[in-house]
Amino acid sequence: MISIWGLIFLQLSTTWNTNEQYAHGFLVPFLCFYLLLKSEPFTGNQESKKSLLQGKTWFLIGIPLLLSLLPLWTIRGANSDWRLLNFVLFGIVFLLTVIPFYDQGGWSRIKNLIFPLLFFTVAIPWPLATDLQLTQWFQERISSIIVDILLLLEHEASLQGTVIDVGIFGQVGIDQACSGINGLQSSIVVTLFFGAYYRFRWINRVVLILSGAMIAIGFNLLRAFSLSYIKVKGKGHLLEDALFSIGGWDMPSLHDLAGWIETSLIFLFIYLLARSARGGLFLRMLSNEPNNWSNLKSSPPLGYSLLTISTVIASVSYANYHFESRESNLENLPKLSLNIADDSLLVEEKIISNQIAAQLHFESAQSIQWQERLRTRYNPTNQTRVINPNQEYWQAFEATWESGGACTAILSTHSPDSCLPLTGLTQINPPPGQAPTIITIQVENREISFEVYEFTKNRKKLYVFRCFWPRMQAIGQANQFPKGGYSLEGRIQSTLEGRRNVGGTMLALALANVDSPQTALAKLQALANQRLSFGEKEVQ
Repeated sequence: MISIWGLIFLQLSTTWNTNEQYAHGFLVPFLCFYLLLKSEPFTGNQESKKSLLQGKTWFLIGIPLLLSLLPLWTIRGANSDWRLLNFVLFGIVFLLTVIPFYDQGGWSRIKNLIFPLLFFTVAIPWPLATDLQLTQWFQERISSIIVDILLLLEHEASLQGTVIDVGIFGQVGIDQACSGINGLQSSIVVTLFFGAYYRFRWINRVVLILSGAMIAIGFNLLRAFSLSYIKVKGKGHLLEDALFSIGGWDMPSLHDLAGWIETSLIFLFIYLLARSARGGLFLRMLSNEPNNWSNLKSSPPLGYSLLTISTVIASVSYANYHFESRESNLENLPKLSLNIADDSLLVEEKIISNQIAAQLHFESAQSIQWQERLRTRYNPTNQTRVINPNQEYWQAFEATWESGGACTAILSTHSPDSCLPLTGLTQINPPPGQAPTIITIQVENREISFEVYEFTKNRKKLYVFRCFWPRMQAIGQANQFPKGGYSLEGRIQSTLEGRRNVGGTMLALALANVDSPQTALAKLQALANQRLSFGEKEVQ
């Protein structure tokens, strides 16, 4: 069974490692093991009547499930971001795990193992569309409530999408961490575990889960408001800068420290709630139960065990061969780079939110704004030049992935039409729900296809040009984002064609305060001539 669980760990470990929303995934397998060890042991009568399937399940269900691993793992090679695939893979692993136990003792053998095994689902990322929609919904609600509270306290505040404008003190963005989604998921993990640890009945466990969710949302709202209030009081630098340093060690920023305090309080309050709901000094807890190692013992047929191991090895090996054999026919492309090292420009680096970093999984990225110094304005407070938001300026987001890391399907969900409206911008072109216009820009001796978007805010225009430049590509193929996106047809087609995520660079360029689309396109070509270039081809 270790080999098939290794597949699900391999699939999920990248998300656990890069997305703090699911960082608890590394702990969940140990909690599952603990719950299995503390489950009531099997005491069934071996001479009791067996069901018709008992003893045959490994052949009737186990073998078909094992054979499905090969096509499933091959599909995964081209769609490692497909979160629905995680649930399908776990379903197969779950069934393959319980089949040997069922064959040995029927339902009475596996009924106490169901919850400990299903507890693993709390480590599986939610479907991406649902995850993003729920996160954005929380961001909108939290930011709206905070603005209302600030106004009641007679502070200057206005809402622009999910960004709170507090006047001269700047803006406060309600990102993923402050939306409450992290605390909500953590509360689900904790309440489910405590419900089992204290042996609650199912109705009590449901009440505990709902109560835990309310606690998590309440503490997150308190945290987000506190950070916004600090910004309103002109102490915004405390949110990002280390509070103090001792030797070479920096104290975390107030923003990070508040997150740790929030998580600790959520855990503490749920623990106190669960313990008080159970009542009494001498509780019947799992820690008081003996370790039942027999719950982990199974004796599947030798042929079934050998078939399981060989199928796992064959699935991983074939998938790797399938894609590598097709990638050998692809052209290695030079790396696309943006260079704005110029004394005539004022360049400001922007912070990339944790939400974007966690969900895009890039190896490196930068977000910058720049403007010609002649267009900038003077800041008498600190006697420096700053970007003038009323004059023409550029902003760029550049992210790079190595082989196997880039995920063009994920990039389609982080397109300008899904992200920029959250900042208060209104989309003009393309109309919402329609595909963007594709233009071709000449860079050196190559052509790059860009998506074009147009937004407006306060009668000012913002033009966004986005492209993805892969590390490898079929000869003669354009570098457009895949048309299939999240469709089943597009994912299957990419598998058949051997189009794995080969890595590359995503470049989004935004131009503000120009008078027409024609002017914006002309300035994009001028920028490409001066600032975009190709490096040497990477050796594979």
